[in-house]
Amino acid sequence: MYPRIGSHHGNPAVVSSAGRSSSFHHTAPPPSSSSGLGIRVAVKPEYRITPPPQLLPQMGDIPRSNFQFDFDFERKVLAEIEKENPDWSRLGLENLPSRSSEALPISGPPGDPVINKYITSGLSREAVPLAVANYGDNPTKVREFVNGYTRLREMGFSSSSIAEALVKNNNNMDEALAYFLSGSS
Repeated sequence: MYPRIGSHHGNPAVVSSAGRSSSFHHTAPPPSSSSGLGIRVAVKPEYRITPPPQLLPQMGDIPRSNFQFDFDFERKVLAEIEKENPDWSRLGLENLPSRSSEALPISGPPGDPVINKYITSGLSREAVPLAVANYGDNPTKVREFVNGYTRLREMGFSSSSIAEALVKNNNNMDEALAYFLSGSS
């Protein structure tokens, strides 16, 4: 059953149900002694919330954390990361790696633009040269090979046997895994 909405006499902002063209009409509740509008809701006893139990006196107060996050320090770190040559000594963080050592996305022969293109797009440096050697500049095949290679490498298989299994099984990782498990490698 839906709650009944009461109307306050003399308040033009209240829309009465008489203006509706409905086949179901609510009867107005008996006038209330309260002066405002509202919805009266009855909560079944099984849904009522009971107050929390009282803690035993010997438990005392629960210790609170006094950790304070240093937002200014975080802003300084983030600003330093954005710089071309971060100076961590200003922040007292001398042991952090420099960005130049991790920002070199190109490996392998510097003159191979196909390999460099796939490596700079985020594909594995270890797998891309093998994929390009087998499939050339075919983006779909290279990505399939690299994804399968990465997953099989994470399982612990050797690099050369993964390449062989993926090429023999048309980059199907499940078939390459079955190839390994059947002892064909």
